[in-house]
Amino acid sequence: MTIRIAIVDDHQLVRDGLASLLQDLDTDVEIVGQGANGAEAVLIAEQEQPDIMLMDVAMPDINGIDATQTIREIAPNVRVIAVTMHAERSFITGMLGAGAMGYIRKESAFEEISTAIEEVIEGRVHLGAGIEEIASDHGRSDSLSARETEVLTMIAEGKKTREIAAELFLSEKTVETHRRQISRKLKISSVAELTKYAIRRNLTSV
Repeated sequence: MTIRIAIVDDHQLVRDGLASLLQDLDTDVEIVGQGANGAEAVLIAEQEQPDIMLMDVAMPDINGIDATQTIREIAPNVRVIAVTMHAERSFITGMLGAGAMGYIRKESAFEEISTAIEEVIEGRVHLGAGIEEIASDHGRSDSLSARETEVLTMIAEGKKTREIAAELFLSEKTVETHRRQISRKLKISSVAELTKYAIRRNLTSV
């Protein structure tokens, strides 16, 4: 049985790496599409109907969470596995809530990708090393929504409200609302401290 797989990530190097990794598997795999953002993910899902879509979470245009939700509506047979550097609970629960059937971190993809694909093809949910514990940690007082985490990451990267709004297709007023919510939840007000927090949580290396 050939497993038809699509890869969506905004970094060409990651896409090439995953494609190479998949081609080295014992499983019979065919790469049927590659995309750089959520909008392309939706188009590939609709046109190619892959068995599996490996997809990043934080991407420009349409993020992985929104893309997954749309894919589940227009191509319900496509099984999405998140492959990402992010292990924040908001990202994990966001992807799973949108309909993803797997979640693994990029640094562990080499060890886990074969198992993840096998389990998801069989209809089971696969959560990578440490992901299940994070997803079930509902007691966190500093948990941010997926969108708030995106905004926080961009703040830490030095982007202004206007730039964040343009990149996420939001109004500046909405971005400011997210900023206030982030500060309230984290009890942090200064950009410098927000940046330090983002670095500690591996949201950015800035």
